[in-house]
Amino acid sequence: GWQYRFPGSQFMVTCSRALLDWVVRRQALAEPKITVRQETEVLGLLGGAGQVTGVRLRDRSGESTELAADLVVDAGGRASALRRWLPELGLDQVEEDVVDSGIAYTTRVFKAPAPVAQGFPMVNIAAAPGLGKPGQNGALVPIEDGKWLVTLAGTRGGEPPTDDDSFLDFARGLRHPVLADLLERAEPLGPVKGSRSTVNRRLYYDRVAVSFSPNPIHGHG
Repeated sequence: GWQYRFPGSQFMVTCSRALLDWVVRRQALAEPKITVRQETEVLGLLGGAGQVTGVRLRDRSGESTELAADLVVDAGGRASALRRWLPELGLDQVEEDVVDSGIAYTTRVFKAPAPVAQGFPMVNIAAAPGLGKPGQNGALVPIEDGKWLVTLAGTRGGEPPTDDDSFLDFARGLRHPVLADLLERAEPLGPVKGSRSTVNRRLYYDRVAVSFSPNPIHGHG
């Protein structure tokens, strides 16, 4: 059945990735101490096994330069090259645990019908365990400008489609057809976008030799 709705003190602000990136970028550029280098690629780290002292860069012209830094933050996410860069400094290869649940998902943005364009709640259709078939679920998240961000997901053997025509059919095949009923009244604003790269990786940077060497007086070993 449906989860009971009740007033709560917690809240969540929802928006598109594009809006979030735009807001963060605008705030960063408003800070005079921050400089953004356009079309610049990080090639590697400077320093040694005991300390990172900066980065090696390549700009849009192909010229390589070095940038010294007191602190280097790797914000590369899933595309991070840190596992390759650390051995170049003389450190051991980073240990890794991998958990692959086989989940795939597809997402599409819709224009909500005018009567429900504002104040509409999030809708989540959870997967049904114990049915002897791959788990499938879907979620509708209201975002800015009266739009809905709709994501469908499934495990191996029950992956959601990546074509526009089958998106609605998959939504109707969930435990409850409410998502499909809502989307039939909404206007698609773009194509379906899918992802199969959902492998979870834990990298044990804390186990890299020499990456952490506390003062022995503190008794940390």
